[in-house]
This record gives sequence, structure tokens and C-alpha cells, in this order.
Amino acid sequence: MTTYHELTGFQRDLLEAIAAVDDDPYGLALKDYLDERYADPVNHSRLYQNLDQLVEQDLINRDALDARTNVYTLTDAGRQALQHHAETLAGLCELPRPAADGGAQ
Repeated sequence: MTTYHELTGFQRDLLEAIAAVDDDPYGLALKDYLDERYADPVNHSRLYQNLDQLVEQDLINRDALDARTNVYTLTDAGRQALQHHAETLAGLCELPRPAADGGAQ
């Protein structure tokens, strides 16, 4: 099974995008979501190659929305990976951090 940290940063961002898109998370809606966050536009082939890899890794489902459009949803494994990462980040935000000057206050 693929772990969250074995994914590329782009694949991690795709999992987030699929979870975040309100309507049907189809390819172009995911591209729009990512384009708002990336400095350069996302290339279509990069998008769909990575979506295919996430399907193969059983982190997302691909279902036909119509004859030309697929919709992508998180599998239980994809949702758990994203949830675990979110919990890890939330926990890190609550940890006290050492002072940059070695602790002198």
C-alpha cells in the first residue's frame, strides 16, 4: 500500500483538491483548483497521468460522469491518508517550539 509520504507533492495536492472541490470533482475542476494555487498552469497530461496513478494506487476512484467526463472521489484509503496527514499537521501546530535564540526569553 502506498503511504502519503511516498506520493509526489503534486499527487498530495490532487488528493486535497478532490476533497476540496464542492461540486463534481472532474478533471478540469481539479485543474482550476490547482491553477489557483500554483504559480504556473497545470499541464493536462501531468494532471491526468497523476490521476491515473492515484487510481492504480487505490487512493481515488474514477467514475464516468458522462461520455467524455470522469469524476474523481477519494477511496477509504485516500481519505485515511489525507486525514492522517491533517491530524499530524494539526498536532504539530499545537506543539511548543524551541526559541530560535536557544531558549533565552
